[in-house]
Amino acid sequence: MGKMEGVKTDKDLTDVGADLWGLYRDLEMEDEIMSKAAYDPEIRWNQTFQIGQTDFQMLRTDWIDLNCNVSGNLLISQSEVTAVVQAFMEKLRLKYPGQFSLQRVVNVVKRADEGRGNRYLLELDLMEASGARVRLVHYVYVLKMRNIQSVKTELLLCNPHNFLWNPDASIHIIVPVRNQARWVQKFIADMEELHQVTGDNNVNIIITDYSSTDMDIEQALKDSRLPKSQYLRLTGNFERSAGLQAGINLITDNHSIVFLCDLHLHFPLGFFESVRKHCVEGHMAFAPLVMRLNCGATPQDPDGYWEVNGFGLLGIYKSDLGEVFERSLNQALALTCLCRVSAPTFYRIIEAGLEVERLHLRNFFHYHHSRRGMWNRKTQYRM
Repeated sequence: MGKMEGVKTDKDLTDVGADLWGLYRDLEMEDEIMSKAAYDPEIRWNQTFQIGQTDFQMLRTDWIDLNCNVSGNLLISQSEVTAVVQAFMEKLRLKYPGQFSLQRVVNVVKRADEGRGNRYLLELDLMEASGARVRLVHYVYVLKMRNIQSVKTELLLCNPHNFLWNPDASIHIIVPVRNQARWVQKFIADMEELHQVTGDNNVNIIITDYSSTDMDIEQALKDSRLPKSQYLRLTGNFERSAGLQAGINLITDNHSIVFLCDLHLHFPLGFFESVRKHCVEGHMAFAPLVMRLNCGATPQDPDGYWEVNGFGLLGIYKSDLGEVFERSLNQALALTCLCRVSAPTFYRIIEAGLEVERLHLRNFFHYHHSRRGMWNRKTQYRM
């Protein structure tokens, strides 16, 4: 029998009933949700608890985490800094009574040493009795000695033997280049600015040039306002380690600091002083951590990460370089590895009995840049 047009069958009526039931069911669920949303849930106060703010700085160790490149330097607690500075000022007043008073704590750098006690680099602003202000930068060891008669813990300050930084040490900054005209011009301009602001005349800029064809670097150095500079022209393919070694060979003063540098950097105003403070002849080299800027970031609006696995920047006294070479069985290999400034370089320095200071240096940036024309890459020109 055929189906009459306009007449619903039992199956059709069942489907309609199901649709209506689903619609009514949805409306009932919506009403139930709305009724629950109209009232706040009951609070059981006996189940509440307080959460203290977690200080992640206090949970970190003094080891540099090579898997984390955003944390920066570990902060020292204010109570620890206050105790060390107060103990130091008490000793200073005993030695020079009535001559110095503390005005400001500029900075304190701690080097943990469980065996001999912690070492601190204190940077203090002091005022003399005459009213003149002076900056004191001094290394001290702090050994914790427990007094048997009283439970009180005393701080015992010691001057580290022969561990003195030289504020007048000459710094030789060595940069190998090849066909990087714009970056070379910026580097020279940055060095001029640092000299103008600091008035530091004990800095020598050494550029070893692998026959660049895009600018006359030697003439640019002569025309600059830099107090000291040297230029050396090299031939052959670009090789950073060989370029650095050629620059080292130009240095005649063994008691000066060699800083193996890069070209694409932004330097903080206190860069020269930081290198001197953390390079101690016969004891310590300095390998600052630089922040690599992401594409589009600037020093004024920085965005990037710390180069914790990079060892390309190193400051060390030239006399200590000779000590590293002499302790190596293969001096030629040691020379090459050192100028490459990689992880084995640090092992050789430590084997020579030196420390390597690693600090995240504020406002020390590595620009994001194209590698076009760098090293031995050639540019293909269209006909």
